[in-house]
Amino acid sequence: MPDVGGLQLLPETRKKIDISAPGQNKSMVLALVVLAVIGVSYFLLSGYKKSLLSAVDSANQQLAEIEKSRDKTMELRIINLQKQLSVVNPIINSHIFWSEALGKVQNLIQPQVQVQTLNADMISNNLLLKGLASNYTILAKQIAALYTLDSVTDIVLNKVQTQPTGNLEFTLQIKFDTKKFLIKGPVSK
Repeated sequence: MPDVGGLQLLPETRKKIDISAPGQNKSMVLALVVLAVIGVSYFLLSGYKKSLLSAVDSANQQLAEIEKSRDKTMELRIINLQKQLSVVNPIINSHIFWSEALGKVQNLIQPQVQVQTLNADMISNNLLLKGLASNYTILAKQIAALYTLDSVTDIVLNKVQTQPTGNLEFTLQIKFDTKKFLIKGPVSK
């Protein structure tokens, strides 16, 4: 039929529908591969998620068992003890250790000196030592020995008196620095 310039309702030619074989339509194959990778990844990740959730559940059960086995009263006692020790330890560390201080003095007493009395006065930071020495040389050595303590600030020889036995009766006032003399530590010689 010739073309008359009007409206044509039926096409004169028909198109052939071709079905492409695999490999010829690359975009379709690529889309299927991506879809397959996404599907496999989804299943792998969902399996991994399930294993993680089961591990978390297992850990939660273990924590619950541990929570049940706790002795909360004992834990409170331990916490209270720690708080008390944090208060007591500074007091103990700054406590006066007369036994160690007197041990320091004892280590410095000369063998020829007999101590009759020893009075300690914390308020005035001194020791009053009354004793007997066999002679003036021994008394001088005793005073020098006491000066070897770094905590001794001064020694005052108050009285020296000769006894009928030939010994010297003496009184020493030993002034000391409490921060060095009465602190906790090893007994120095």
